[in-house]
Amino acid sequence: MSKKFRQVHPEDFDVEMLMAAAREGKLFVEISEKSVRREDLADSVKQYVSRAKVYVTNRFRKEVDDIWDELLDDERFIDFLMPSNKARKCRDFNKYGVMRIIGVLREKGVYEAYSERKFDALLEESGGESPYRRYLDTGIEERELLLFIRQLVAKHEV
Repeated sequence: MSKKFRQVHPEDFDVEMLMAAAREGKLFVEISEKSVRREDLADSVKQYVSRAKVYVTNRFRKEVDDIWDELLDDERFIDFLMPSNKARKCRDFNKYGVMRIIGVLREKGVYEAYSERKFDALLEESGGESPYRRYLDTGIEERELLLFIRQLVAKHEV
């Protein structure tokens, strides 16, 4: 039994055909990694990292929100945190990337140097270990992003 797929172009768009296919479970939509709205991504990341506020050091307690706001205002970081097809569990944002950023911020003294396990348990709220934990110590390979974070932290240091 061979299944045939048909690519639908805007000029072929037929609402009834699509509705019938959806009712029969035959409508498949390819999800683009850019399907997440940038504003939603930034809001999701802020909500996620807000769980780790208890680990913010005293000298950055008032500045940590501004640091994240400035990071998420930069298009390069939004692109860095867009979910990818490789990380299927990261639908709202790339948690691996967030962990890398937190790792750099931890190294620069924004967050306490607690174990990866403590950060993971706090951020994921699952009680078990997640695959994201090991990325806290991997840093960021993109030199431009790494320098931006370091300069940002230096600017906000009290």
